[in-house]
Amino acid sequence: MKNKILSIKRQRDSELITTGYRVKDKMTDNPNFPNPPAALETTIKLLPEFQTLLSYSIGRDIEVVALKKGKKLELAASLTEVAEYVTLTCNGDRGMLLSSGFPISGEQYNKTEPVIEELQVELGPPGIATTRVKRLRNARAYLHQYTDEPPTAKTMWAHAASKEAHYTFKGLQSVKKYWFRVVAIARDGQMVYSPVVERVIQ
Repeated sequence: MKNKILSIKRQRDSELITTGYRVKDKMTDNPNFPNPPAALETTIKLLPEFQTLLSYSIGRDIEVVALKKGKKLELAASLTEVAEYVTLTCNGDRGMLLSSGFPISGEQYNKTEPVIEELQVELGPPGIATTRVKRLRNARAYLHQYTDEPPTAKTMWAHAASKEAHYTFKGLQSVKKYWFRVVAIARDGQMVYSPVVERVIQ
C-alpha cells in the first residue's frame, strides 16, 4: 500500500513521544475517526508515564531503565492498535491518514523527525528555575511549561510562550517539587515535546 502508516515500534524514545502527542492532538474530536478504540485513551494515559521514566532513565539506574523499556513496549503496542484502526478507517485515503497525526510514507517530516532529547532545568536563587532545550531548526516558538502536581494526561500546565529555547520562571514556591517540560512548535504546526523533568525549587 503506497499510503501507509510507518512502523511505530522502530521509533526512538523521543520520536515515540512526539508521535503519541501528535496523534492525541490530531485525533481528539476528529470527525474522520468518530469511534476510536480504547487504545487511544490508553495511549494518552501512558504518554506522561513514559516521559517521566525517560527523564529518570538518563541516570542509567538499571531498574528505571527496565521500567522505561517496559512502558515503551506498552505505549508502542497501544499506538499500533490505534494505527490499525486508522488504517482500516481510511482505506488508503491519504488526506484522512495525514489527519490522524501518524507518520505516513512519503512525508518529508518522517525523514527529518524533529525531537527534543533532553531538557535542562537550572535552579537559581529561591523561587527561580530556568528551562533550556537545544534549539530546533524549524521551530517558530516554544512553550515552557510547569506543574506542581505529578503530570497526567489531564494536567493543566502553566506555561510561558517564547521565541527562545530557554525561559526563566520566577515566583515559584521554595522547597516545593515542580515538573517541567518544553513544547516546540514547528512552522507546520507540529508540536514536539521534551521529556518531563522534576525539580525541588530552592
